Amino acid sequence: MSSAVERVTGCKPMVLGPGIKTGMNILIDNPAQLGADLLAGCVGAAALYPLPCLVADLGTATKILVIDETGEFMGCTIAPGVKISLDALASGTALLPSISFTKPETCVGRNTVECMQSGSVYGTAAMLDGMIERISEELSFENPTVVATGGLGRIIANETDTIDVYDSALTLDGLKIIYDKNVK
Repeated sequence: MSSAVERVTGCKPMVLGPGIKTGMNILIDNPAQLGADLLAGCVGAAALYPLPCLVADLGTATKILVIDETGEFMGCTIAPGVKISLDALASGTALLPSISFTKPETCVGRNTVECMQSGSVYGTAAMLDGMIERISEELSFENPTVVATGGLGRIIANETDTIDVYDSALTLDGLKIIYDKNVK
């Protein structure tokens, strides 16, 4: 991909990986396993929000990324994403249909689609609230900043008690910060 970009544009792309300055210490067993997208989101969060900070990234998977009060990446949690979970319900059961991801008007559904939407939206929100509470307790974070991002983050963030802000551009902001650290 890198060589194709260079061939088409005439510019050598900067690829986030080993040797790129991020300004973030990664405190996990194998830092090479941390996805570039997650790292970029954490760099953005550490630069833009008060620390400690938890980033709830709601995309293909639902992740909660942990940044401590010194701006170091401590680790994360990974759960199935909302869309993957809905797809599994439809393909793994005899009678549940494929549905669109939409917030229902009530928690208790009155038909199959509303019931599935409720479980997806409100269930994910409750899971996030519970996990954020557990992480905060485990790490003695008294009042961490909690930022949601990712494609489904806006809908779910509004239904939680713990998410402070939704930031759709967090990963892009982090990439810009990393780019600026590496440009000569």
